[in-house]
Amino acid sequence: MIFRIAKPSDLNRIVDIHYSTRSVNGYGIFAQMGKPFLKAYYKIVLSNKYSVFVCAEDDNGNVQGVAFAILNSEQFDTEVKQNKFRLAVGALSSIIVKPALLLSLFSRYRSLQKEDNKFVNNYGARGGFWGWNPDNKDSISSYELHERFLAIIHDLGVKELHFEVDKENKAVYRFHKINGAKEIEILKLPDGRERVMMSYDMDTHVSRVF
Repeated sequence: MIFRIAKPSDLNRIVDIHYSTRSVNGYGIFAQMGKPFLKAYYKIVLSNKYSVFVCAEDDNGNVQGVAFAILNSEQFDTEVKQNKFRLAVGALSSIIVKPALLLSLFSRYRSLQKEDNKFVNNYGARGGFWGWNPDNKDSISSYELHERFLAIIHDLGVKELHFEVDKENKAVYRFHKINGAKEIEILKLPDGRERVMMSYDMDTHVSRVF
C-alpha cells in the first residue's frame, strides 16, 4: 500500500469511496447525499489551501482509503459559504429524491453563520472524513492510513486536532477512544442524534504503526 497526498485527479475516486461507506456508516447528512453533492464538496476541500488530504493506494494504483483535515476551520467555513450555490446545485438531485433533506441542509448551512457551530468544531485544525473502501477488507491498512495521516498533521505543527463522531457510529467512536482521543463535549443534534466532540493531543498521541 502506498500512502500519498491526494490530488484533484483523485476527485471521482474520493467521491466513490465516501458514497460507498454509507453501507457501513449511514449516519449524518453527508451519508444521505448523492454523488453530485459530494463531488461539489470535495472540489472545495481539494482546492482549499489549508486542507491536508491523504490517500492509500493499492499495488494496482487504485485508491482504497482517504483521510483529510482542515488546518484553518474558520477560513474553510468561509469558503464553503462562498460556494453555497455550487453546493446547492450539487444537492438538487438528492433533494428531489428525498425532499426532507432540504431542512437538514438549511439547518447545517445556518450553523456556519454562528460562532457556536453545534455540528462541527469551527476553529483551529479540524479532522474531516476518514473512510475506507468497504469492499476491501484491510483494517490494518485503514488504521495505518489514519496514523500516517495524524503523523503528517503533527509534523505540520498542529498541537490539537478536533473532530466529531456520532455516538450511533459505535465502531468508530470506540476506535477513537481506544486510540487515545479525548472527549470534549456531547451534543444533541436537531434530529435527535448524539454527537461527541473529540480531539487528539498531537504531542502525546502514540501510534502503533511506526
